[in-house]
Amino acid sequence: MLKFKGKLTKKPPQKIQKKLLTDYSFQVTYQLVCMLNRTTSLAPPETKRKLVDAGVKLMRARGYNATTVDEICTDAGVTKGGFFHYFKSKDDIARTALAHFHEERMKSYEGAPFRKLADPLDRVFGRLDFVKASTGGNQHVTKGCLIGMFAQELAVTNPEIGKVCQNFFTRMVRDFSNDLAEAKVVHVPEAEFDPKGLAQLYLAIVQGSLMLAKIAGSNDVLHENIEQFRNYLKCLFGLSGARPAAKAADKSRN
Repeated sequence: MLKFKGKLTKKPPQKIQKKLLTDYSFQVTYQLVCMLNRTTSLAPPETKRKLVDAGVKLMRARGYNATTVDEICTDAGVTKGGFFHYFKSKDDIARTALAHFHEERMKSYEGAPFRKLADPLDRVFGRLDFVKASTGGNQHVTKGCLIGMFAQELAVTNPEIGKVCQNFFTRMVRDFSNDLAEAKVVHVPEAEFDPKGLAQLYLAIVQGSLMLAKIAGSNDVLHENIEQFRNYLKCLFGLSGARPAAKAADKSRN
């Protein structure tokens, strides 16, 4: 109840009723608009996602220079107007595609089975098994690494994207070298090898092998080179055969 001129009444005067209803309607309308706008801004833009997925797919298969904006739009089922609503240029979508590809790979690595192994050396060998499986195994030929492809194509002609590739590779090396360093402390503290240098060697082996596998149309060369690296690691860690724990971890993944 509202109070007017010292009296209590169940209903306010008609003019005030009208004003209250008007104000209330305005508030409801305003709140609904804000809620709708907020929902729209937080929702993932489907069109942009389709464009990025198409960019990753085509540039990973053909490379940056051989992929056009028109082809990305066609593959995504999006108009060029839709493309330029989200991206200023092919360089722009290339950077976004690169970041998306790296993020997805990092998520995959972070959730990989080898991460849960207690012994760091088991994690080192488990990583090799994971990479072999994640690149297509023996059933599918690898599609290659978008970061590696961009690094080869654009390091000189597009230093900005080249720098992004370098930063991603640095993070990959750091991630692997952490396990190698821990494994060295636990198993061969007197060994003279450098974990970071060993991780860089592994990255070079994998990136080069991905290229050879695509050319050959087979993952055999990739798997063979990873196994060669595994044998090298065994020598560095004084192992004559596969470690039982690593075998057990490998069985659990199959």
